[in-house]
Amino acid sequence: MVVGLHTRLKAGSEERYEEQHRAVWPDVVKEIRRAGITRYVIFRDGLDVFHYIECEDYDRAIAQIAKDQVSMKWEAEISNMMEATHDFSGEGSDRMEKIWEL
Repeated sequence: MVVGLHTRLKAGSEERYEEQHRAVWPDVVKEIRRAGITRYVIFRDGLDVFHYIECEDYDRAIAQIAKDQVSMKWEAEISNMMEATHDFSGEGSDRMEKIWEL
């Protein structure tokens, strides 16, 4: 399964966001992998952030990550830089509809 997400940074937080992602906490990376996410790529265009995720079952993966205290602490720190954040409820509007694939 391939999932695309769209989030948005607060103005002025671009550098800090990138800095944080150059040093993602090892326990967060471990939990992402444990949840079954095999590939996670983040792109940024100005304040818009696009996430490309490959996994078997995205809803199951985010539900598992949402139960991990370290991952949620990371998300809380990151969300301070965001206008529109990643949604761990599985019901939010951060998912993008796939239109075409080669």
